[in-house]
Amino acid sequence: MKVRKNICKKVNWKLAVLLLLSLATMLYYGNQKEGYHVDEIYSYGLANSEYLPFMHFGEQEYSVKDWMLEYGAGESLWMLAGNLVKDFQILKECGFQPKESRIYQDYLIAQENSADTKTTSWVSGQAYMDYVAVSENNTFNYASVYYNQRGDVHPPLYYILLHTICSVFPGTFSKWFGLALNIAAMLLTLIFLYRMCRDYLGGETIALVVTGVYGLSAGFVSTALFLRMYALLTFMTVVCCHIHLKIAEEQFVLKGGNRWKLVLAVLGGFLTHYYFVLYAFGIAVVSCIWMLARKKWKEMIGYILTLAGTAVLGLCIWPFALKHVFRGYRGLESLNVVLNREFYFEKIQIMFEDAADWLLAGQGWVLILCFLALMLLFLWKKGRSLPLAKGALVVLPIVFYTVAVAQLAPFLTARYIMCTYPFWYLFIVGTAALVLRQGWERLKSPEEKPGKPGFGNQTGWKTVGMAAVGVLLFAVSCVFMRTPDHLRLGGQETVVIPENTDCVYVLEDGDWNQSAIDSTILAQCRSVGVAYRSDTGRLAESYEYQDGDYLMIAIQSEMDIDAVLLQMKSLFAVEDLVEVRREWGDTSVRVLLHR
Repeated sequence: MKVRKNICKKVNWKLAVLLLLSLATMLYYGNQKEGYHVDEIYSYGLANSEYLPFMHFGEQEYSVKDWMLEYGAGESLWMLAGNLVKDFQILKECGFQPKESRIYQDYLIAQENSADTKTTSWVSGQAYMDYVAVSENNTFNYASVYYNQRGDVHPPLYYILLHTICSVFPGTFSKWFGLALNIAAMLLTLIFLYRMCRDYLGGETIALVVTGVYGLSAGFVSTALFLRMYALLTFMTVVCCHIHLKIAEEQFVLKGGNRWKLVLAVLGGFLTHYYFVLYAFGIAVVSCIWMLARKKWKEMIGYILTLAGTAVLGLCIWPFALKHVFRGYRGLESLNVVLNREFYFEKIQIMFEDAADWLLAGQGWVLILCFLALMLLFLWKKGRSLPLAKGALVVLPIVFYTVAVAQLAPFLTARYIMCTYPFWYLFIVGTAALVLRQGWERLKSPEEKPGKPGFGNQTGWKTVGMAAVGVLLFAVSCVFMRTPDHLRLGGQETVVIPENTDCVYVLEDGDWNQSAIDSTILAQCRSVGVAYRSDTGRLAESYEYQDGDYLMIAIQSEMDIDAVLLQMKSLFAVEDLVEVRREWGDTSVRVLLHR
């Protein structure tokens, strides 16, 4: 009985209730999610496809998978050991000139084949299931994940975690695998946000208000529903801020535990998304200024060396970051912005408006009001008794991150600033707390007895005031919030393909292979042929229609759909087939034909 009472005392029931409400909200909307953005499909493909980052046209005789079996990781530690011995002998024979060895030459052939966009042939629908789901012989194959991300433009941590979950359910695709990862990341975010606010930024009441309102907002749910790495990035960002506040509270002394926590937080963020480096840079600058102001020279040098060591460690784990940033197409787009000194205030405005839309139901005036209140409070108090250092550590890195991302991001979309959402609520609630505290001090009445909720008892009125702020924020951001993003009602999950269906996926000549977005649909087909419009005749040569078969024609929406459909009917000798359904997607029109 005593043990049960002790457990009950240790459980934070208020936080537990907030977590359960947030979990219920995420599950409710997650169950409604019916479709996927192409990047969400790529999340599964990059995590689960066996040495094939992106779907290509047809099958090849020698692929990266074959190369890995012959020279690389193989399928077991025993095969890896044997391959390493063989590789060493091959390199020795060519004088340890890697590019002269048959290892490198075969790799070039395998990589070219796996990225092929010219060969046109039929593949089974199972190939698309193998792209998004872990096949039986590919479970827990982290070498494959590592290779796939080398060909993408993001670090590998999120994909490693997603692959781990999917490996428990081989041969199966489900939105819940990605949602489970995101939901776990978002619940951990709430826990660390609560602890950060409680321990360093105002106490229990403020922590509950910030955590409660953020955990029920459209921005929070949208982050969880988007099957990409942004939920994990949000968690890493909050953890990084938390550990910086903890270090500051302990006089910037990097003890063993704090040092490793800092390393893990920064390393985890870097391996999640390259944009995290912008946040890490911003919070590092504020921290160094704080240390300089307190003349913590030794501590600052230790802090900088720790970050430098973390950067080296990160590049050792993921050296392809340099290629992605300085030679990748996304990295080059961002570098061109910097080199050309392009700076647009309109981009910043759009990003802040997106934040206001998803957090405050479009009521951006709340942020402006808080900023003006802070300025007036600062002028009135002349900075005295205000937590300027902590406020700067929390807010300035987020402002810098938002401004920088607005300039560097390839698209002006809310996904890139999802990791900032909890900090904007923290900014609003923190400002309200400061204003209320100054009001309590001005109206303080010495005659009031302690323990009574009056102006003289700050604790009582603080609770009442912050509760009112919480109710107002909840009304603005939660009750009147927009429907969470990324539900994609009527999407791929709602499409059922009849048996004995073949699909011809027509692309405009020279365009990239967009068929991956329909992976869950094409996986239901008997066979799939993806081709440029001018090459579809090669697919038709090996196609023979039989009674009871269905033929689905997928046509890019910007093409002349009727003209392409007429051409396909002629090529495949199915002029007598009738159209029974037309389904519109993001990038293509799908026409299902049968007799």
